[in-house]
Amino acid sequence: MVTLSFSKAIIAGLEQARTKACELNNLRLYKIVQGLLWISEGKSLEKVARLLRVDVKTVWNWLKRLMVQGLSWLWGQHYRGRGRKSKLSGEQKQALYKMVKAGPQTQGFECGVWTSAMIVELIWRHFGVGYNPHYLSSLLGKLGLSYQKARFVSDRQEDPNHERARRAWVEQTWPAILKQAQASGAAILFADEASFALWGSLSRTWAPRGQQPVVKTTGRRKGMKLFGAIEFFSGAFYYREAIGYMLSATALKQLKAEGMPAEGVYALRALKGQRFETEDAFLQAL
Repeated sequence: MVTLSFSKAIIAGLEQARTKACELNNLRLYKIVQGLLWISEGKSLEKVARLLRVDVKTVWNWLKRLMVQGLSWLWGQHYRGRGRKSKLSGEQKQALYKMVKAGPQTQGFECGVWTSAMIVELIWRHFGVGYNPHYLSSLLGKLGLSYQKARFVSDRQEDPNHERARRAWVEQTWPAILKQAQASGAAILFADEASFALWGSLSRTWAPRGQQPVVKTTGRRKGMKLFGAIEFFSGAFYYREAIGYMLSATALKQLKAEGMPAEGVYALRALKGQRFETEDAFLQAL
């Protein structure tokens, strides 16, 4: 049977570490120190493991580190909080923040937006540390990052030729157009076309957890096309709807269901898919 003897200095250091563990509310450090103090009092490794509800091998590893490294290895256990020590150091977290801020493409990814799986791969590639994607959002939030919707910008903004063309437009072309319009009393119109879906769009809403809400829709994939223009000096807005008339396959089926003779429906099939800009032209074709 081997008897261990602890020096007074070691025991004093362990008692000091136990006091520090209580101040920091550090349960892990308290278990290590208390276990070593019990061993110094003559308790067996098995009894210490049973009292602390840990494995005997764990207690043996504590004792072995104390014999090899002394009290110095305990100072590394003095981090605050009850949770685990962070896997990344402060410098590594700062580096991660800069990499995420720079965007995925600077790290060799083809996608322009980050996903949790991509950042997990990034951390493993640069720091050799594994993270669970579900916990990663908590880490990124602590770094001052948030999950938000991105916006598009032109990929030519950093192109020197594009920048020169923009500068020429602002400094030369646009002032010349403005001066000419003011001299002749002309209007300046900025125009564009747009398409609006008539079946609506889904957005987030409140609903019971685990029960996906349902929104009724006709299911018809139709849209409204508009052409609009804004006058520069007055701010007046002009628009016109792009209306078209055509005979669809659904309309032919409806005519047949309402009793139109088969030869009439067959004759109208020649107009199916053709688009007419005015109602008069459509009726004339019919």
